Amino acid sequence: MKEEFTRRKSEANGIPPAFQHLHARAADAEAVARALREDNGRLRERVAVYAQVIHELRTELDRRTDNSTQPSPVRSFPTSIT
Repeated sequence: MKEEFTRRKSEANGIPPAFQHLHARAADAEAVARALREDNGRLRERVAVYAQVIHELRTELDRRTDNSTQPSPVRSFPTSIT
């Protein structure tokens, strides 16, 4: 009875019974691919945020450790008194 129903339903939809499972698997694969694309988009956004934070931290570290552009806080004393 179930086989007969499935056969008639597939004939009405234009899908031969032998290919019915392939159609269902293709639909499942498309749903999985769509979910993976959404996950990939969210991951790309997170990576972009982390990359920006790392860039800002690196820039700040370079600014704080670069002694050539900042004046020395220690005053130099004269080397000879005349």
